[in-house]
Amino acid sequence: MFWFCKRVVEVRVIHRWLVGSTAVALMAGLAGCSPSTAPDPSAQAVELPGAGEDIDFDDVVYAADMGSVLVPAREDGLYLLDPETGQATDVASSGTADSVDPGQGRIFVLDRSGRQIQVLDPEGQVMSSVSTAAGADYVRYAAATKELWVSEPSREGIEIFAVGEDLETAPRQVGFVPVSGGTEGLTLTSDGATAYTHAGNEVVKIDVKARTVAARWASGCEATHGFPRVDEGDGLLLASCAENGKVTLLDVNDGHVIDEYEVGGGESLPAYSPGPDHFYVRSDPGTTIATLAASPQGLELIREVQVPEVGHCLGADEEGHYWTCDAGTGQMLLFEDR
Repeated sequence: MFWFCKRVVEVRVIHRWLVGSTAVALMAGLAGCSPSTAPDPSAQAVELPGAGEDIDFDDVVYAADMGSVLVPAREDGLYLLDPETGQATDVASSGTADSVDPGQGRIFVLDRSGRQIQVLDPEGQVMSSVSTAAGADYVRYAAATKELWVSEPSREGIEIFAVGEDLETAPRQVGFVPVSGGTEGLTLTSDGATAYTHAGNEVVKIDVKARTVAARWASGCEATHGFPRVDEGDGLLLASCAENGKVTLLDVNDGHVIDEYEVGGGESLPAYSPGPDHFYVRSDPGTTIATLAASPQGLELIREVQVPEVGHCLGADEEGHYWTCDAGTGQMLLFEDR
């Protein structure tokens, strides 16, 4: 069973922008992946009202101005989760929610199979939409330029849309940044001036305003996976690898690798919280979330908690709440790092 579940996860990651029979087959495979490890007693399990079980989670984003975790639950739609209370509510929206990001008082929801981005108002009503030029993976809002950046692995680059002045004006395509060998994951700094993505076995740094690749660094991984995570205060970046739950710590000034850590298992999934100044990492498949302290001298293990084996998301807020997905039950698991 372990081998079967691992193979399902690997296929989903590589081909997550494909549609139709592929998606059906993946969800059928996921249904056979029941959790093999009970979550740590410190975990708070959060049900998503009206959602089913066996949700193939992927993206999850914290919206600081809303005080909520945005949880795209695929065919079950979009949910808002309050990390303080552990309460989740569904958001009225149409279509599938695969990736999401907030910006300018709006919520941008990507439907990969439909190749469409919907613009929602704060109440969750669809106000406008735009189609992507190719199969898209993740959508992120760039505050510095008031743009949407959309990673498109099949085109090896990032499609850029200008956000409309009002809710009724749909985003419009204004540019494209080619990223040879990429893109895997997409992270923007808090000011939206710099973007980071993985490409092959490298980390790519992009100047958002110039729409150009500023640097490419060896990640220390044989192959990368997931989102690069950035500790802006200390000038550190955690790159994530495609096997053994491995992450590597890089200096964002020159890209040199400082240290590495392996949590074991499959593809690594990292997160970062500026409050406690900690990184978090799990793998999928994998049964552990590790809390790591980072410095220019390296990585230090602070804590480990147990989680169900299959869960393809990990995130954190600014205050030390962190969370992961339990694909087998369709729940979110909340933890505190305080």
